[in-house]
Amino acid sequence: MRVHIHRRKGESPYWHAQAYVGGKRYRFSCQTEDKETAREFARQRVVELKGRHDRGLVGLPEPVRMSELFERYEREYAPRLRPSSRERLMIVIAEARCWLTQGLHDPHVARVTAGDVQAFLEPRRAQGVSPRTVNLYRPNLHRVFSLCVRPWLLIPSNPVAAVEPLRCDTHEPRLPTIKEYESLLNTLADEPILYLFVTLAWETGARSGEILQLEWSMEFDRHLVSLVNDPSRGKQTKGRRSRTIPLSRDALEALRDHAARFRLLAPLSPHVFKHLRRSRDAEPGQRIERVYRGFKSAAKRIGLPTLRPHDLRHAFVTRKLADGVPAQLVMRYIGHADLSTTLRYTHFVPEHLRSVVDSCELTIADKPLSR
Repeated sequence: MRVHIHRRKGESPYWHAQAYVGGKRYRFSCQTEDKETAREFARQRVVELKGRHDRGLVGLPEPVRMSELFERYEREYAPRLRPSSRERLMIVIAEARCWLTQGLHDPHVARVTAGDVQAFLEPRRAQGVSPRTVNLYRPNLHRVFSLCVRPWLLIPSNPVAAVEPLRCDTHEPRLPTIKEYESLLNTLADEPILYLFVTLAWETGARSGEILQLEWSMEFDRHLVSLVNDPSRGKQTKGRRSRTIPLSRDALEALRDHAARFRLLAPLSPHVFKHLRRSRDAEPGQRIERVYRGFKSAAKRIGLPTLRPHDLRHAFVTRKLADGVPAQLVMRYIGHADLSTTLRYTHFVPEHLRSVVDSCELTIADKPLSR
């Protein structure tokens, strides 16, 4: 490919370029009076034109800019996510859009490198954000650029894949004992919504989102509860699979007591966990979306500031496996697709190691004393 650099006498002082790519002539101004700068600009422009021509030969789309990519992602893909995942993702998208469109002047998707992604993540760490939180940005960006590789065919590889996650300490869940669980229920005696939530989380090991989407139309009288994945009705499970599980006696009694007090209380609503009063974000009767802050406040009152709602799920799995329930049944009950995931939820506590000492003592006691 030949590029001809020239000036037009008596017209603009800028250099102009003319090139042929794929049998088509292109003319453009280099917007500079320096010939070497103009030659380099023209060379880069021809490379871009050649890339566009080659993509057209194999039916690939035209290059798009990052602002267009984010708009397409929000329009086509983000609505498919669960509400909680979508909320986290949109925070990342907003910050990434500001960085790439303003800081990097809205580059083409193909020109975003791993260094650009690293430069976006590093300031978050400098601002005091924990490595665990910074690492949450990476998979969200990886998800966006993965779509650019396939099925959108905008770039050949994912630039985020070359960015290493930050090293951080493994978070160990705080497994409450039965006494701590009972203490938590006692402090929630005047907060029926949280009381029911904690009871169901402890007795079923279900995720917070699965519990909060329960409706009164389910088969509670048959000692069963259905955790449904139906995005059209605003119901989504993490694994995108529905399941029906039996309820324990304590869970069923808690649901019946709650129904007696609140099911027919105005405003009428199909949701088990409903707003009783108007708030800044919800109207009476709407479903409660989150209880994290209330749960953390109650946990602090009993001296467990690090306890999280998801820790009750870990405690359920650990408790059932320690009681001898087959791991495959526990896996099906809590909705894991793989047994290895269930086993990661198992955590040994000192009480579980007591059997090692007890078995050793029994063995010694059974041995006859030597003469």
